[in-house]
Amino acid sequence: MNGGKIKNNITFLLIIVFIIVGYFLYKTSGFSFSPYYAKDLNHPSIDILVVGDIMLDRNVRHIINKIGFDKFFSGVEGLVKRADIAVGNLEGPFTTYPSVTADLTNKALQFTFSPALAPKLAELGFDILGLANNHTLNFGREGLEMTRRYIGSSGMMYYGDPFNKDEISTAVTKDGIKVAFVGFHEFYYVNFPKVFEEIKRLRREVDVLVVTPHWGNEYQKEPTEKMIKWAHEFIDSGADAVIGTHPHVVGISEKYKGKKIYYSLGNFVFDQYFSEETMNGLAIVINVTKKDNKIELDYEEIPVMVDRGGVGVLIEPDKSF
Repeated sequence: MNGGKIKNNITFLLIIVFIIVGYFLYKTSGFSFSPYYAKDLNHPSIDILVVGDIMLDRNVRHIINKIGFDKFFSGVEGLVKRADIAVGNLEGPFTTYPSVTADLTNKALQFTFSPALAPKLAELGFDILGLANNHTLNFGREGLEMTRRYIGSSGMMYYGDPFNKDEISTAVTKDGIKVAFVGFHEFYYVNFPKVFEEIKRLRREVDVLVVTPHWGNEYQKEPTEKMIKWAHEFIDSGADAVIGTHPHVVGISEKYKGKKIYYSLGNFVFDQYFSEETMNGLAIVINVTKKDNKIELDYEEIPVMVDRGGVGVLIEPDKSF
């Protein structure tokens, strides 16, 4: 009898240890593929992930060639994969031209990314890439057209134009919710009215409208007066959210007329290892729920960090289950 009790106690203790170890491994092994928010089964609901600048040349090229794409991005694989729509700003073109920054001595900020990485980003979970930025034309219009072809052939979508002229926006429908993204590029100072016209046009056609401007001053967290003015005008024109890039550091955020504005998400993938601010970025998850034809948006801010080991999540989301 005593032997049986001892055996049962040992079995019980082993079960408890197994549960504790399993929980510990689960909490420390990254993300599961559960939704960010508990889904409302009675109403359509999706999660949109928006991340900052993605640059895949120079030091990043060397590191990926050395350790592999999968290892470099392993720290954010779960974050990206479980989004219904994952969007990032592609800070340069996919071309067949040789890199001019791979020797790490060329001071010219002229980037090109291996076309082989386009399908890898798609496999990671990215759905849409923004092209409205100052590095998209690093290899001219031919490089821009190559980029569009490589993105499309990988199964992803793109939007935004460095001249704010062509293919400014794109739209996608998930779970009955139609979402549009509109790009805006400050630094060529052309065709700004076309962006506002596109916002007004799309407002009548979609449930959620996100504007992603590339703007501001590098390494400055505070927005310029122009950024504040434009952000407010985007919302006045019909945007539901404004999420910016370019400064390479995380900027301030605000609410305007109940709508969120993130002036800069900072870097998602970059090789600016010279400061903590440039190695830390922010990923935004927008949970969209459609109830009785009304749209509700909830936001989750997820800090990320990129260094010579790759990119990873600093803090696990609070609202994962």
